[in-house]
Amino acid sequence: MSAQPNQEAPSASRTPKTDAVERFMHTPGRPPVGFVLSEFARRMEYELRVAIEVANGRATLADLERVQTLNVKSLPSRAATPVRAVAAPAPSAPVRKAAPSPAASAPAAPAPRAPRRKVSSEGAGESIVYEEGKVLFNQGDKADHLAIILEGSVEIFDAKTGNSIAVLNKGVSFGEQAILEGGVRGASARAHTRVVCLEISTEPLRAILKSDPGILTPVVEAMLLQLNMANKISKSVDSDDLDYEVTNDNNLSSTQVQKILDEVYATGDNKGMSSDELMFLKLLASNKLHTTVHEAGTVLGSPDDSELGLGYIIVQGHVEAAIGPKKYKLGPGSVLGLAEALLDKTLPWGLTSLDTVTLMNIPIDKALRGLEHANPGIRGIVRYTADRIMHLQNTF
Repeated sequence: MSAQPNQEAPSASRTPKTDAVERFMHTPGRPPVGFVLSEFARRMEYELRVAIEVANGRATLADLERVQTLNVKSLPSRAATPVRAVAAPAPSAPVRKAAPSPAASAPAAPAPRAPRRKVSSEGAGESIVYEEGKVLFNQGDKADHLAIILEGSVEIFDAKTGNSIAVLNKGVSFGEQAILEGGVRGASARAHTRVVCLEISTEPLRAILKSDPGILTPVVEAMLLQLNMANKISKSVDSDDLDYEVTNDNNLSSTQVQKILDEVYATGDNKGMSSDELMFLKLLASNKLHTTVHEAGTVLGSPDDSELGLGYIIVQGHVEAAIGPKKYKLGPGSVLGLAEALLDKTLPWGLTSLDTVTLMNIPIDKALRGLEHANPGIRGIVRYTADRIMHLQNTF
């Protein structure tokens, strides 16, 4: 593509659909290439901007619905800022413009910025204080918010055994599975010291993910699976058990998988499945990722690869991950190369298929484009998760 920002696109493009829908093409290590937006893409861009304002509590659903009814020619220019809702006396009261004053026509100092809306369930979150030893949530609880530690530390532990899994400190996020529909807590959390957490309701984020036409949802689900995998492998590096898989029974048809998920959503009963198994089933039910089959002995990646084009989810079969003398046997539910590729890092291990292996492929360029346009909260979750995965991989 040779089109430059603020210039008319060529009249005979070889990829008109791409030009019409996408604003930026992101290639790792290269600057974004700008496109002149078509009217259709202009509407999508503006609706997305207003949807982000809704998710952040700075606009209402009524604002978004109004934008969706406008003609394209009635939309503000791309340089304009989306309409933001100002806090009203009653939450349901519509936002109304103030009547112009007689002095409006006279030169005057710039009007003061409108006060920021107070924190609400749709906004940035609410700061909560927990005293040392207080349980924040229990394993198996419905996940309806995620949290970022502002002060102190939080211990993640296994409620069944009482064993400590991790101690998280200031700046770390946890409970990310809350952004997934039907998500449940895979472990318990308690205040390791007196702690202040920013708790963010994830209902608006879930709504955005659910309506996303791209691959944001499977990317987030795969990231959380990769985090769980990294957590478990980091705790087994000194043992003889160097195998990992979410499930060893993965012969369900897509219809059977969807039926199980529908029952989980309808009843709230996760049928004894761990959060890992539930996320893996959601990925299996997704129709947004393509699968490929590789013969035994296929080299899937190595630390020498300078740029990763795909992340992988193992659907069936096993892959050997070798780091020096250590060899890990990774099975269904393992996620390979996703966090590394999103952060433009190299693989920590060499990957070779041990038998015939079926993989779901995550195209990294497409994932990066989706994240570039995503809600800031979702981008932050992915970034936090990827950073934590890389930190854990340093212990392998």
